Amino acid sequence: MLQIKGVSLSFQRPVLDQVSLSIKKGEILGLVGKSGAGKSSLLKIMAGLIDQDGGEVLLDGQLLPKSSFRLLPGAEGIEMVNQDFKLDQYHTVEENIRESILSWSTEKRTRRVEQMLKLLELKELRHQKAHLLSGGEQQRLAIARAISKKSKVLLLDEPFAHLDTRLRIKLTNYLLRIREQEQLSIVIVSHDGQDILGVSDTVCILKNGKLSAKKKPINVYYNLSNKADALLFGPINAVSINEKRVLFRPDEFTINKNGQIQLNYVASVFLGLVYYNYFYSLKKEEVILLSFEPLKNNISIDINKKKQGTALVL
Repeated sequence: MLQIKGVSLSFQRPVLDQVSLSIKKGEILGLVGKSGAGKSSLLKIMAGLIDQDGGEVLLDGQLLPKSSFRLLPGAEGIEMVNQDFKLDQYHTVEENIRESILSWSTEKRTRRVEQMLKLLELKELRHQKAHLLSGGEQQRLAIARAISKKSKVLLLDEPFAHLDTRLRIKLTNYLLRIREQEQLSIVIVSHDGQDILGVSDTVCILKNGKLSAKKKPINVYYNLSNKADALLFGPINAVSINEKRVLFRPDEFTINKNGQIQLNYVASVFLGLVYYNYFYSLKKEEVILLSFEPLKNNISIDINKKKQGTALVL
C-alpha cells in the first residue's frame, strides 16, 4: 500500500495543501485536475523525485526518505513514466528493457525481458531502435521498462495525451492486463477525466491544492457538486427550473410532451455509436442530449435521476 500523509508543497504559491491518500495493492487510481493544479508535482513527490515541504510518503508501512536524502533520486519500488518516456533512443526495444534490470542474473533477466515483450505486445519490435518507434510504441516500452524490475507502484503522468481513440483503448487494455498480471498499484494523472473513467477503480480530484475523497468512477461522473468539476468528466447541462440551477448529464433525460424543459432543436452530430443533439431551452441555455437516433425536432424533456446518482442542484 502507498500512503501519502499531510503532504504540502509551495513554490511561489501553495501547490499542495495537506494532501492525504491511500492506494491499495492492485488498485488503479485516477487523479484528475486542471493544468497547473499540482498533479505532476504530487506524482514526483510519490516517486521520490522532488521534496515535499511537509508530510510523509510511506510504502507498505515504511517511511520513504525525501529525494534530497538519497544518493540517487527515485523511491525503490515506485516507478514513474513521464510524457517524454526517457528511453535510450539508439538502443533496441529489447536492450531498453534489459538495461533496467542489469543487476539480475542472466537467466532471470532473459525470462523477465520476454515476459515484458509479451505483456506489452512488443515482441515484433524487439530489434527496433527506440527512436524509430511511434509515440504509442515508445510509451509501451517506457511502461515495460518501469515495471520490469517488479515495481510495486506505477505512476503515469498524462499517459493518454496525444493518443488517438484507438490507442487510448489499447492503452486502457494494457493497463488492466498489467494490473492483473503484476498486481501493482497504478496512479494515472490526467487533466481530462473522460480518459480515466474506464480504467480506474477510484477517482480523486485535485483542486486549489486540496484532494477530494476517493469515489467510484460512476459516482464521480453523476454525483458532482458543481459544474466546473463536472466538466472535467465530459459534457454537462445546466438549466433553470423553478428558479433553481439544475445540472444533468446528456443521458439523464426522458422525452415527454409535457416535460419540465421545452427545447428548440439546433443540430445533431454523429459520433460513431451515438448522436450528440444540440438544443436551446426557452431561456437560451444550451442543452446536449445523447441518443442512438438523431433528435431532429423541438421537444420537451424530464430530467431522470440515475440509480447511481441524481440530477445536481446548485
